[in-house]
Amino acid sequence: SPGDTSVDPSFPPASASAEPAPTPTPRPRRRPVDVEIEARPAAVFASEATETWCAAAAVQIALNVNGRRGQVDTSRAFQARVRQLQVALTTRRDSKNGGAGPLGMVGSLEELGRVDYRLRRFATREEALRAAATAISETDHAAILLAWRGAHAWVMTGYRADADPTIFANARVKGAYILDPWYPRVSSIWGR
Repeated sequence: SPGDTSVDPSFPPASASAEPAPTPTPRPRRRPVDVEIEARPAAVFASEATETWCAAAAVQIALNVNGRRGQVDTSRAFQARVRQLQVALTTRRDSKNGGAGPLGMVGSLEELGRVDYRLRRFATREEALRAAATAISETDHAAILLAWRGAHAWVMTGYRADADPTIFANARVKGAYILDPWYPRVSSIWGR
């Protein structure tokens, strides 16, 4: 009624809050990390069968690390199968020398494995290592790096960094766990 100044007891006062204020999420602490997804590197390693099959050996190693249908196959026969598939999936634009190019590597990984791979390029080694480290942490799968100015392939199975790259975009990768298909050879150009 007009002029009624009584308060309805079923409503809380305007200053009362029905829900408590949320507790702020604490900022993550920046601390060094050491991530290694492959506990048995010698068991999954395959040296390149010829001096030009690093791409096939790298894919073979990555498939072994990533769990290709529960199998580890380090045989030369499987590497030859990977190589044949890579060459079939590589275009002239992807590799001008008729070998296996990066897109052929991605295609063979996707056809033979259980992981979708993406081909990415970076302006600096630091950016490439941070992106590979992030991918390893997010997927728990090996990353393949093109080294020696793109002339060689490595498999990265872990890293050491000053912070978790999935949390800190400016994390610095201080070291990488690499399986190098060139081993046990030693490059006369690049060294060990």
